[in-house]
Amino acid sequence: MYFFPMLDLYLVQMDVFPNNKAKNFAKVFDLTAQIHKEQDDPVPGLIILPEMFATGYLPLHPESAAENFSTKDSGETAKFLYELANKTGCAVMGAGIAKGDEPNKQLLNHSSVYLPAHPQEFAHYDKRHPFFMEQGKFSAGEKVNLFKIANWNVAATICFDLRFPELYRDAVKAGARLITVQAAWPAARIAHWKTLLQARAIEDQVYIAAVNCTGNALNGGNSMIVNPKGDIMVSTDQKEGVIYARIESAPQEEYREKFPVLKEII
Repeated sequence: MYFFPMLDLYLVQMDVFPNNKAKNFAKVFDLTAQIHKEQDDPVPGLIILPEMFATGYLPLHPESAAENFSTKDSGETAKFLYELANKTGCAVMGAGIAKGDEPNKQLLNHSSVYLPAHPQEFAHYDKRHPFFMEQGKFSAGEKVNLFKIANWNVAATICFDLRFPELYRDAVKAGARLITVQAAWPAARIAHWKTLLQARAIEDQVYIAAVNCTGNALNGGNSMIVNPKGDIMVSTDQKEGVIYARIESAPQEEYREKFPVLKEII
């Protein structure tokens, strides 16, 4: 009998303090205080934080905010993500500014995954499509990075990536069943956000978990989780808070079999 796994998703929609990591870390601890997974819980959890949640988008001097994410002791944000994973018992996906691997290399808009009791960065993704404001200081990521949370194949994307459907198709070809979006998406284009999230879910028959910043005219909130048919499972407006949904692979696999639009693609 094939085991169809489940996964609990927690999206942390927050008003980010500009250029103040300590305040943002404290806020995330406060917002996630009720999340706790026991070690023997059969359903794993994944907490997802917005784009550049520690500094705001973009910090005044991104070079000074850049960090290393390779181990729990390599940077302030890495240390925080590891602590949050241990505190909640969940995998944690944060997003920050990473230093380039080589001297004088540009910065990277970086998504970092930490697991409880796992001091090394478990997985990462660098934004493939830097936004206009990032260009000149940030390099583009080179590939889709697929990783597993329990039995789930997960791929990360960041904000402006959402406008490039080929990136999502690449992730699905690699085996993704869940694609995350960490964003600082503006309120002025929030209608695009909603439409594109549902479109990416529909065309690739994947779950989409999208978390956005909120709190001012520049950040539009409206975080949501969308199922492979394009139905919004859960969403919010512009209030701070955590939205939750449990996703299941059985309905996704059954839908792909009954309506095999990806048959000649993956």
